[in-house]
Amino acid sequence: MKIIVVINHMNVGGIQKSLLQLLKEISKCPQYDISLFCCKATGTFLDKIPKSVKIFNENPYAVCTEQPLSNCKSLGKRYYILRMISSLWSKVFNKALPAFVLCKLIGQIGEKYDVAISYSQPIDEHAFCNFTNEIVLNCISADKKISFIHCDFLNYGGNSKYNRELLCKFDKIAAVSNSVKERLILAEPKLKDRVYTVRNITDKEEVLNKASIDSVKYNKKTLVSVCRLSEEKGVLRTPDIIKSLKDSGVDFEYHIVGGGPLQKELEKRISELNLEDTMFLEGETDNPYRYMKNADFLFVPSYHEAAPIVFDEARALGLAVLTTDTISAKEMVENRGIICENEDSEIEKMLKTALCENHSFDFSEDAEIKPLKEFLELLN
Repeated sequence: MKIIVVINHMNVGGIQKSLLQLLKEISKCPQYDISLFCCKATGTFLDKIPKSVKIFNENPYAVCTEQPLSNCKSLGKRYYILRMISSLWSKVFNKALPAFVLCKLIGQIGEKYDVAISYSQPIDEHAFCNFTNEIVLNCISADKKISFIHCDFLNYGGNSKYNRELLCKFDKIAAVSNSVKERLILAEPKLKDRVYTVRNITDKEEVLNKASIDSVKYNKKTLVSVCRLSEEKGVLRTPDIIKSLKDSGVDFEYHIVGGGPLQKELEKRISELNLEDTMFLEGETDNPYRYMKNADFLFVPSYHEAAPIVFDEARALGLAVLTTDTISAKEMVENRGIICENEDSEIEKMLKTALCENHSFDFSEDAEIKPLKEFLELLN
């Protein structure tokens, strides 16, 4: 079976990590011929893709959708002008017309495939970026077309008529948890018979092995967050919460592993509150497990989440989770942590309870879930 997967890039991120693991697993099955098209063929995870996966050369029209306007000058004048006009049009109207033009310019990708997969959901219809769905629908010839949803579709910022109609053009939709599936159907009931649950794959052995490489030791009770430093992850609200806990006499450390657009703002807030001895920004890495291994809790302060891979990674390490009540939290955390209401005051109460009291969490194995089997069944 010939399969092509389209993604925006392979930088460190939950969706990219999920795809990397899927490619590793499916590449072990010789009956599948896998190709990968990255709009921008860059990122830490790119070199980790199995050698058997064919990676297409970059297409400059696709590249210009995944980098700042200023960087498009290096591609050539036509790409800079395309990006500038298309971004303006998308912002004023939506990206329907720019997407049509873009796909015409990209042209046909590859040959005829049995299955074509967009591995990321569409984002804000006014943003001229992340065209994986449009590319699969318009630039690839395939018998079956599938789109993956890794978000709370009702709340993630891309729930628009344009995006709902886009998803309705696919033969099947893969949702990364039962809760994600239910939320998508609420947003677009027409998809009810086309949405399937395909959970993310976690390589427990790899997590455990990497966790033992230069694992970090702590002298105090420790919280660790592993996430992109972006608005939806809730990291900007943590300094004030941490300051309040510290002032109340709770002695602990908080390490945030990851990079992103809010890093400078977060650094500034940590400095303003004199939290340099309590909050630590560890930066982006492909081995966050060395920070997680000896921590006391994984802390997830997100405003909204779908099915974070880090929940399963924490489970593999026997690390209890402290999380806000996002759509898949109860489904994925169960008795392996504490879930609180998504309010700053409730987060502070949860952290204080966890850090100051003794708790017992259940890490016994539950019924085995086989994500690869779910994916292979999706292909049929």
